[in-house]
Amino acid sequence: MSSAPAVLISRSPWDGAVVCECPSTTAAAVAAALDRLAQAFPGWSPAARLPARREGLQRFATVLRAARAEIVAALVREAGKCQSDAQAEADLLPRKIEISLDAGLTRTPLGGEPLRFRPRGVAACIGPFNFPLHLLHGLVVPALAVGCTVLAKPSERLPAIGGLYARLAAQSGLDEVLQVVLGGAVVASQAALDERVMTVAAVGGQAMGRALAQLLAARPHAVLALELGGVNQALVLDDADQALSVAAIAEGAWRMAGQRCTATRIVHVPRAQAEALTAQLLAARGAWTPATPEGPAGMMISAQAREDFQRPFRVLPAGLRLLAGAPSAPAGSCRAEPLVLTLEQPSARRAAVYREEQFGPMLIIDPYDDPAECCARLAANPYRLSASVFTASRERFRICAEQLPYGLVNWNRSTAGARSDLPFGGTGASGNGRPAALAAGALFADETVVWE
Repeated sequence: MSSAPAVLISRSPWDGAVVCECPSTTAAAVAAALDRLAQAFPGWSPAARLPARREGLQRFATVLRAARAEIVAALVREAGKCQSDAQAEADLLPRKIEISLDAGLTRTPLGGEPLRFRPRGVAACIGPFNFPLHLLHGLVVPALAVGCTVLAKPSERLPAIGGLYARLAAQSGLDEVLQVVLGGAVVASQAALDERVMTVAAVGGQAMGRALAQLLAARPHAVLALELGGVNQALVLDDADQALSVAAIAEGAWRMAGQRCTATRIVHVPRAQAEALTAQLLAARGAWTPATPEGPAGMMISAQAREDFQRPFRVLPAGLRLLAGAPSAPAGSCRAEPLVLTLEQPSARRAAVYREEQFGPMLIIDPYDDPAECCARLAANPYRLSASVFTASRERFRICAEQLPYGLVNWNRSTAGARSDLPFGGTGASGNGRPAALAAGALFADETVVWE
């Protein structure tokens, strides 16, 4: 492995200006960080150190609150978020600490009979670009709270935001137990291969998940927890409130330019209502079309990401028709119009644009005749992160929810979004772990039965 660092460069999605240019963490620096974390683990992990862990994380929450304006500005500038989305992400950071301490740890049987939760050791936490602080932080905080020391790798696409997180962690006095490293796949691979790393928790795409699984194949004693996105689907039943359904589906599909792992990709509508619901969704699309820092929709992370998203929609398979939006943009632009498509032939469900996650602002409207058959199709979707069912009947919702093996099943809510005090993750190809506050003990610690 070469010790020469790659150069990490980020450009603002809004104007293309260089935001940050810095070297990737060298192999020697990653090894040194892991040395430091392994040495710090015995002093951080004991149950008797819970008050000290609580105090340290509470300091972190105070620092994050004080840095809110700086965090918001960085998320807008480097990640291309609109102000409201950046503010929401900044506000989640201290809240995650409160939840992990007040809900997660108090409900974890650290010293109760007959169970003991023993922190597993050094944890490697790998974050994505779409929620570059919230989702990384959502792994880091529970790991620290249960007693692990943590190597955190933010997305290499956003080195300025990663550097900001490192500085705020150090300002909180956590730099002995939380080391932030900047870099891409080489850095992640080095961490995953290190024998001192006992848990790898990561949020990203399928390619990342496969690569990490292969790296850890020779270390079955290490835990790998993955959240890998989803082909998230909404089911509108014939008794649903149409205005409520349309608003939730539009926001789920197009907020954050569709760059959310829980974004709505497909909506199934009763064929008898398809024309009316399609017209309403096309009308709702207008509110999400202009990407401005002050508006509801931001930019895609990069011009390449926008190009990769739009390319499959330029030549559509038979049976899938584009109703609104242009799958193109000027060279270098990060702006992507929300796309609305309709499925006209069942054979189009076999196409990649229908079956695979399309990480951008798109929505496929799929009319159905038989709700039971439609529910079975949702259950057969391999990428089962989040689903929504829209119906006036709680009983009908419950019947559907029992048949949908997704990580999240929402009643009259968007597929997008989740509660920080509950487990989060998908099933099937969407991942295999639930690294949230109330599930952290099972992921970052070994559960031991102690009989006396």
